[in-house]
Amino acid sequence: MISRQGIVDVVLVVVAVGFGLFILIPTIDMHSRSALVLDLVLGTAACGALAGRRRFPTAVAGFAVAASAVSAFAAGASLVALFTAAIRVRTPVIAALTAAELIATFCFPLVYPEPAGFSYRTQIIMGSLMNLAVAGWGLMVRAQRNYLRAVLDRAHDLEVGQELLAATTRDQERRRIAREMHDALAHRLSLLSVHAGALEFRSDLSPEQTRTMAAVIRQTSHDALGDLQDVIGILRDGSTSAGSLLEPRVGLDDLSALIDESRLSGSEVDVDQRVDQASGSASRNAAAAATAYRIVQESLTNARKHAPGSPVRIVVRSHEEGEIAVTVSTFLDRRPAPASIIPGSGTGLSGLSERVSLLGGTFSSGRAANQFVVTARLPWGT
Repeated sequence: MISRQGIVDVVLVVVAVGFGLFILIPTIDMHSRSALVLDLVLGTAACGALAGRRRFPTAVAGFAVAASAVSAFAAGASLVALFTAAIRVRTPVIAALTAAELIATFCFPLVYPEPAGFSYRTQIIMGSLMNLAVAGWGLMVRAQRNYLRAVLDRAHDLEVGQELLAATTRDQERRRIAREMHDALAHRLSLLSVHAGALEFRSDLSPEQTRTMAAVIRQTSHDALGDLQDVIGILRDGSTSAGSLLEPRVGLDDLSALIDESRLSGSEVDVDQRVDQASGSASRNAAAAATAYRIVQESLTNARKHAPGSPVRIVVRSHEEGEIAVTVSTFLDRRPAPASIIPGSGTGLSGLSERVSLLGGTFSSGRAANQFVVTARLPWGT
């Protein structure tokens, strides 16, 4: 099957041959036998050269234009070659080829003066207008192709950009879900481990204390299962809204319950909380309050994991500079730290750092003397 490009080539060669014959026939009587043979040879060569007009547009156009200066049969091939060159070559080159074609237009009537009653002036005017029209048409086609190529490239870039944006959004959602589930489940599961360990190793507990611990274990298990069901629903079939799950559901008002849970598990926790409920963006303050809550929650969880029985001091204060500062200090024994009895992923602090940086705050953590200190400053009331 002939391709579209092949059909175009055949049509243009037929047009070139037809136009060449249209110019040649009125001038046959002006040819000697040898001149007619030379005209036909040059014209045939110019038409045949059109097969390479796409690979060598400048060379083909230059040959066809030169041949058209003395060959009537090459006139059509020169127009087709000039049109192709106008589409494919640089502007200075097509300007030079057009100038050469105009020179050939001036030369041709000198070889075949006034064919079929056309004066020299008429031939020059008609030939010049035709050559300029062909060159202009080729330039217009090139501009249209360049515009279409630019539009397609832009559409491709937009499509790629949308795919990258979708991938980035999915990655951010996965990270958010991972952070939220780590913070919530690590805290609850650490409480479960502490209370279960107490039930396993302490034989001096009264029936009332045993029932209390069992109730805490049951409630914590239910809460953890609820969080798991929410996330599984999102990841499996979207039955739960990711936005509703990941919106801030905790804040500074929930710190007292969190601290009571830790104290109930045997941790010694001291709290200094002085926060002004400043005006400003409610959603921004809610996000900052939720992040402060998660910082305290993760710090208490880490204390239970890595320094069981060590005192913890929590300081949450708002400042006039439009910030809220959260500092959690875990006082460590000078004795070698006991091996953690609760396994962890080691990503809790990095997750907190991501949370704080997303809000435009600062975060740091590390040892200071006999303490492990976690500090964060978050925008507040702005």
